[in-house]
Amino acid sequence: MSTFYGLVEGNRSCATRGGSKNSGFRASAQSYDGSIIVRLHYKDDEAKPENLIVNIGTNDGSSCCTDWNSNDWNGTFKELKEALTLLKEIKEGKVSITRHREKSNKQLALERALG
Repeated sequence: MSTFYGLVEGNRSCATRGGSKNSGFRASAQSYDGSIIVRLHYKDDEAKPENLIVNIGTNDGSSCCTDWNSNDWNGTFKELKEALTLLKEIKEGKVSITRHREKSNKQLALERALG
């Protein structure tokens, strides 16, 4: 059984691939205007949720499949989810960048929990 699993679908049928705890999993999606690479792996090969590492890379063209070492984001899956939540809140006007810088992460988490 695969530790990691991916699916791709386009104008043909779906295709899937798996990755092991040791190999990790890399995937790329490309267009003529931009590309993204995502790599999932475990830090120190320990398959624990807090050790799940995400690397994300981008490229302006369609050649990113040859550049697996692109590093626009490096962090845990939990950190990525927190960053995306914060980005969404900033985009929706719920949190300003200035306000975020002035408050600690604990204060922001408390405000989120209390509404």
